[in-house]
Amino acid sequence: MRRFLIVSVALLALAYAIGIPLFLGGDDDSLPKGADAVVALAGSDRTLPAAQTLVGGGIAPLLVVSAERNAGDARTRLCRAKPSDVICIYAGPYSSVGEAQAVSELAKRRDWDTVVLVTSDYETFRAERAFRRCGNFRVATSGVDEPWWRTAIGIPLEWVKLAVTETVRRGC
Repeated sequence: MRRFLIVSVALLALAYAIGIPLFLGGDDDSLPKGADAVVALAGSDRTLPAAQTLVGGGIAPLLVVSAERNAGDARTRLCRAKPSDVICIYAGPYSSVGEAQAVSELAKRRDWDTVVLVTSDYETFRAERAFRRCGNFRVATSGVDEPWWRTAIGIPLEWVKLAVTETVRRGC
């Protein structure tokens, strides 16, 4: 049992030592002006307001919102209101890959060149990889700061999610 604990702590320390610079090291100062759309990915209550700020700041004219059909949150209320500058997607597999598939289809139909993804800061690395694999468009990311405890939980989970998307669910 003691050996298991020591190995577990060592692996967790390694996950943080490599994961913090990898998952939190992104720089979204270079967001492209004139993107076709800003995409608010699901998973955090903070992504929608951040995405709306980017659209309001002129990064893109259109907001794409990943929402659930029967939720009662701000995303669902926005999607029910159906503003002309908002497109709502309801990704089949509720995951970054499902969202990437839905946005990819949308981008193909609308002939988009560039999208800006807004997600939790620790998810930008994996989300960007999934979107690049699924779509034929430029992908930029904007990470949203999360509370310390969500980031502390999120970093080891990102390793698991990254391993799954790079091995078992490699396709789009």
